[in-house]
Amino acid sequence: MDQYGEQIVTHSRFFSTEFNTAIIDGPLRIYFADRQESDALQIYFSIQEALAENGLKLEALPLQTPNIFLMMYPNKESFQDVFDVEQDIAVDRFGDHGIFGISGPCRDEIRKRVSQRISDDLASFK
Repeated sequence: MDQYGEQIVTHSRFFSTEFNTAIIDGPLRIYFADRQESDALQIYFSIQEALAENGLKLEALPLQTPNIFLMMYPNKESFQDVFDVEQDIAVDRFGDHGIFGISGPCRDEIRKRVSQRISDDLASFK
């Protein structure tokens, strides 16, 4: 696994100048604009709850676990600058790491879908 995935992703096409806040816990990295803090926290806590149902915690995952980057773009334009898709969620790879991109503003359905998908991916590394 690339130990420097976090540093590198901030200089990649996935990173937006809109991102000025992050939540980092174990292999999970959530990047977002400060006005999206409520959505980011809801997703973060949903992921923790889903993992806890499987008896897992983010900090307990093995150190070699690939990072999961959730990039929360504040609007459709900034999202489509990176992902050429019409959907509100996109998935990609960054080396060994997973990238999830979502377009804001974030609807409840999108928060639930991305939280479940990320928690499923993280649980597979236990």
